Amino acid sequence: MTEPTSWTTRPKSLEKLTLLDKVWRYKGEGNANVVLSVPVDGTVVRVMKEGDGGSESAAAAAETLSLRLRFCDTVRRTFFGGGGRHVDVPVPMRMSAEELREIDRLIRPDRPAGRKHKGLGWAGCLVAVCPDYTTLPPTDVPGVWCVEIKPKQGWVHEEDMATGPGGIRMKCPFCAHQYLKLCRGDVQRPSGYCPLDLFSGRRERVRRAIRALLRDPQNNLKIFLDGDSLVARDDGFGGAAKEALGSVQRFCELVEGALLGDYEGDRDVPVDGWDASDDDSEEEDRSTASGAVPPSCDFDAVPMPKHCVLHEILTMQQMQTTGFVTVCSEYDGRTPQDPQFGHVDRLRPNAGDDTAWSPVDGYLVAATARDCSVFVTFRPGSSLTAIRVKVSDLDPKPLSTVDKHRNRDANVLLACQRYSVG
Repeated sequence: MTEPTSWTTRPKSLEKLTLLDKVWRYKGEGNANVVLSVPVDGTVVRVMKEGDGGSESAAAAAETLSLRLRFCDTVRRTFFGGGGRHVDVPVPMRMSAEELREIDRLIRPDRPAGRKHKGLGWAGCLVAVCPDYTTLPPTDVPGVWCVEIKPKQGWVHEEDMATGPGGIRMKCPFCAHQYLKLCRGDVQRPSGYCPLDLFSGRRERVRRAIRALLRDPQNNLKIFLDGDSLVARDDGFGGAAKEALGSVQRFCELVEGALLGDYEGDRDVPVDGWDASDDDSEEEDRSTASGAVPPSCDFDAVPMPKHCVLHEILTMQQMQTTGFVTVCSEYDGRTPQDPQFGHVDRLRPNAGDDTAWSPVDGYLVAATARDCSVFVTFRPGSSLTAIRVKVSDLDPKPLSTVDKHRNRDANVLLACQRYSVG
């Protein structure tokens, strides 16, 4: 991808994009964007949705996209070393309002029911284009597998270390949130996955986390084959992992190595060198019988290689420099006139060294890192596998996120009390 267009350029002078002469498909969506894939180009097009209050003006839409791209670029340069190889800043382009309206109509049957209340925002006619991380060039060569992981919060500030009996913290935020999901009927049993395992720096725990995600993917793991999202079965994605590399163990070791920076990019990893003799054995994990309470989270960790993607994400999460009580106290002192995204322009490269960083600003940056996605993409060969690791979903969080998280945490606490867990 080329460098992002400078936003000193007027939006109307941006390069025009049309999909009328190309095959495209609905890829998925989050709260803020609908994602379309263009297989022939190996790209995805992110189209902003309408704001909560309805369609934005053209000027507001342009400022929203500009803000997101500025934030992504600053985050890339601040937290992702090695020239930001794990992060690509999307390229802004312009589409016609008529084409966006037609796309909005065509994709509506494929969209989740809970997302349809927001349509595409076409007032600004602006989109963002970036590589499709679920594929590898050349795009016409099949057999490309991609694992998308939402790792969630892998670190807890010492002031947030609420404790249970004996002064020992029982649950990390992710695992505590599982009980709110149980209360709401979203899941039948808590996930065996714990983000603290993934960010522990210990290989056996990283593999355990990946295996747990394969069994209980929930919304935290997806697997793609040649750009198409696969559907989890009764055993989660265990069958897909075996199909990809012949065994679940090989699959977990490959993803673990990619996340810890052992191999990626131009470095190849031998696929046939793994010992899969005990692949079908059950590794110890945190999964339990339906509805049971899993063991306490393990808060122990060792340093990770600085060049690995997990270390980079964790460094960004550690921009939360105070406990959440302090964050809320500062938030309550703000006025309604305070901008929702003021922290974007206050964030500068190497801001992690800024001791004067605001508790709220640091928390909002950390919140983005807790909701990002990591893509591990590979094309198995007869003896070698090339790996690529990328990070996506690095949009800034609005100031109102603090209050949203305060309400969520109150509900999580009630759910944990119902299940008598810490």
